[in-house]
Amino acid sequence: MLEVVFSDSEKGSFKAFGDISNDVVNIGFMLDIGDISGAIDGNERQDIFRKVWGRFDFDSKEQEEFFRMQREDMQTLLSAAKSGIPIRIRNSGAPYSACGFHYVCNLLRDIGCDISVVSLPEYNPIYENEPAECTHRGEAAADKIYRFLSPEKQLTETEKIIFSNRWRGLMAENAPLRAVINGRLTSVPEDFYDFIIMNNLPDDDFLMAGFIGKLLGKYMPGISDSWYALRIDKMIKENKLIIVENKDPSHPYGNVLRKV
Repeated sequence: MLEVVFSDSEKGSFKAFGDISNDVVNIGFMLDIGDISGAIDGNERQDIFRKVWGRFDFDSKEQEEFFRMQREDMQTLLSAAKSGIPIRIRNSGAPYSACGFHYVCNLLRDIGCDISVVSLPEYNPIYENEPAECTHRGEAAADKIYRFLSPEKQLTETEKIIFSNRWRGLMAENAPLRAVINGRLTSVPEDFYDFIIMNNLPDDDFLMAGFIGKLLGKYMPGISDSWYALRIDKMIKENKLIIVENKDPSHPYGNVLRKV
């Protein structure tokens, strides 16, 4: 059995607690963001990586290593499928995961292989007697991974083609962003999540890091802190927000901001 996940944190969790007889691959190309019309690891996608993670001082070698590992995992997936090894996809409702799932269906479109899917419920009892919202398995402690082992269902060839066709449609639309709306993966404009930022701006000065943390905790739409940061940067350029001071130059979100 080959387990397929869509983030490094999920891969790490499964390696820490999962069935050690099963291999785990991460198809984590951040496909909910940016150009998807070309090669999955082409220049356009690498530009997106630099845009989203550039403020964290990733150098060219680290970026090269990231994409090398992604390519290796993708080749492992293809080899397993062609060799008749069963594939189990761990899919959540988060946009990056939904995009990865659709992409994998398209990747395996013409390969006759056994594929099962485990979907992450919207709410999971991660702590005893305390239902918790969780948008991806990387948020769960490694010793709680067993909670995500069901329900599991077989993916039919017809379903695989449907999801593959949907991904091809999204590639043709090539929107700047993709979101899950009413359970359907949909192309959306790059300002799609801006209302969340604007509706929660404090009246007083606020630290960018703390503000983004509150947004992630309150809404948890499955988008990254880096995307919120990019949109806040855009609002600063548009004079909707101003930088009061750089409180912590060592932190990527160290600015103190004020709404105009």
